[in-house]
Amino acid sequence: MARVTTEDCITSIPNRFQLVIYACSRARDLTSGSESEVTKNNDKNTVIALREIAEKKIDLVKTWDSIVNASQKYQPVEETDIDDEETVPMNENASQVSFDNFEKENASEKKRKKIYMTQNEIQKLISQKKNASQEDENSEQDPESEPSATNENTLKE
Repeated sequence: MARVTTEDCITSIPNRFQLVIYACSRARDLTSGSESEVTKNNDKNTVIALREIAEKKIDLVKTWDSIVNASQKYQPVEETDIDDEETVPMNENASQVSFDNFEKENASEKKRKKIYMTQNEIQKLISQKKNASQEDENSEQDPESEPSATNENTLKE
């Protein structure tokens, strides 16, 4: 087989897109130092990979598994670092708690803790605080103001 076409490989892999994925993966393996199953004949790794697929020299299931494992973002954990004595038991209702519910509960707590005020309301509070502190200073400086208030209360009764 001097020339390899996709038509030669379609008997092994009917989907052309999958064929590209398989050939690309095999060509990378060959580039990284894997031994080829066919004679090289001064061909490039992509051509050698296609020839191997056409001649059914490679295990497609094993190749597909390596492709899937390489493209997985999170690898499954085989062993845990935590001993059985160090594990913490789950809450009784842990199976009922979902991530969405958890986010909703935390969001409502955050809203309750925040105080939403406008700039005008803040200015009003500042002026009220100043007025209250000025009244306290005035009442401390003028001791007669308190007895007059009590005199007014007794007169009203």
